[in-house]
Amino acid sequence: MGNIDKPWGYEEQVLMTQVDVGEQTGILAIRKLVIDADEMTSYSYHETQADIMYLEEGNVTVRHEDDMKALEKGSAMVIRSGEKHQIQNIDDSVAEVLEISFPYVPGDIERVEDPYRDERDSEDSENSEQDQAEN
Repeated sequence: MGNIDKPWGYEEQVLMTQVDVGEQTGILAIRKLVIDADEMTSYSYHETQADIMYLEEGNVTVRHEDDMKALEKGSAMVIRSGEKHQIQNIDDSVAEVLEISFPYVPGDIERVEDPYRDERDSEDSENSEQDQAEN
């Protein structure tokens, strides 16, 4: 499905499919987050989406609400909708985290703290200028 570059590494879309879970229908998404050494995602939450974080490779710490928890290789953690979370790679090699989301809603992210805010703002500005030039 392709990779999406992120300031902290990249996201690989593994699976996106429509499913029924109980009485709820939505998109089930599985993405592999490849987080570079000593990098972290933004501290954020999702209004609708819930996630399961499964550590495949590396050493990470998950900031979940006000707690810090080391996630061990081969273990998982549930993040419910509305819960703030952040993944930090605490190793000198990449970390690989499977993020299983349901119902996946593109753009359903509220960043509370973003170490890459300036970089994202710069990219958004460049993309906006490119869109205007193409129109």
